[in-house]
Amino acid sequence: MNNGYIERMLSAVGGNRPGVVAEITEAIYNAGCNIENSNMTLLGNHFALMIHLKINNEPILTDLTDRCDKLQQDKDLNIYLFPLESEELATSPEDIVKTKYEISVGGVDREGIVFRTSRLLASLNINILELTTNVDRSKYYNEPYFNMRMIVEVPKEVEGEKLRNDLSKLAHDLQETISLTRCTY
Repeated sequence: MNNGYIERMLSAVGGNRPGVVAEITEAIYNAGCNIENSNMTLLGNHFALMIHLKINNEPILTDLTDRCDKLQQDKDLNIYLFPLESEELATSPEDIVKTKYEISVGGVDREGIVFRTSRLLASLNINILELTTNVDRSKYYNEPYFNMRMIVEVPKEVEGEKLRNDLSKLAHDLQETISLTRCTY
């Protein structure tokens, strides 16, 4: 528990349809829980979401669990509530000095772009906070066009020039365009 609260992460996956997010958040609201952070997206014809919840006490957690079980049965959703330890949510002094950047990658779709980019970042101890990809197969491109957007946390010991050079080399190897922009938020 963290400051008297029970912390849980709710993950849900299901077929996309109007109202699915409202159904899940209604269960959260009616159980008396508070949404701290969330990320929801559409992948093909399925939605996926992750929600960090703060729950006041065990009876509220039990109520939420029952409501989620009912949604799974009635609405054909896969919902999982898993515990978070307070240490997982704590902000350490090292986290405060990290700078956030947006990395954008674009070019002809080919295998390995996400892997090679994420491997490079991991080798520099850079944490990926957000990652989205899509492939545009519209008539505007001769070949499928790949787009990737990442928000990353760069530790203070990583020199900006080294990161830019490493990304530039990767862009050349992948024959893609990679940009790095410092986030102002």
